[in-house]
Amino acid sequence: MIPLGISSMFLGTYLGCAENALAATSGIGQPIASSLPWYIARSAGITAYILMFCIIALGETMTTGSVYALITPVKAWTMHKYLGIAFGIMLLVHMFSLLFDTFMNFSVANILIPFSSSYSPVFLSMGIFGFYIVLAVLLSSLLVRLRFPSFWRYIHYLVYPLFVLGFFHGVFLGTDTTTLAMQIVYAFTGMGFILLMLHRWRFSQLRA
Repeated sequence: MIPLGISSMFLGTYLGCAENALAATSGIGQPIASSLPWYIARSAGITAYILMFCIIALGETMTTGSVYALITPVKAWTMHKYLGIAFGIMLLVHMFSLLFDTFMNFSVANILIPFSSSYSPVFLSMGIFGFYIVLAVLLSSLLVRLRFPSFWRYIHYLVYPLFVLGFFHGVFLGTDTTTLAMQIVYAFTGMGFILLMLHRWRFSQLRA
């Protein structure tokens, strides 16, 4: 219910302000804002980004044990699982809804193969690389977590570059980065990620 609530809340908020933001940046006769697939792609992408941050924050505080002062381990793992499912769904919606946008005209290759599109190839490819990291983390969790826990743990460390890729993908490719709401989101999550890394480092030093 929590992931669905986050998704629904942000989808409604984003669709309410996206038309002005996109129309202001289009500069053409028919604004990009008239494209429903683009609305869906942006709202799903932002929701996926927020869910990704929540997953990382929960995972880090589970590792250090600090979250268990608020919720039980079982509830924490359950939240982590369902946040991950919601994140995966939003990520797929973000990617494949772009195939239906008639302004950008992305092909399947453009959303799956890095540097295959001429549209901001570096920052677009950051998102594609992030997608493959997500696949690696999810598949390792499903297939090898219990049999090869050390290998699974190393794969899980990829969530750190995943966040960095997602952050720059959103900041530099998002048409709504100039809005106050998104600047607050990126500032909060960016600083939050740094604080989480410092907390994790301090925890590892105390255990050493």
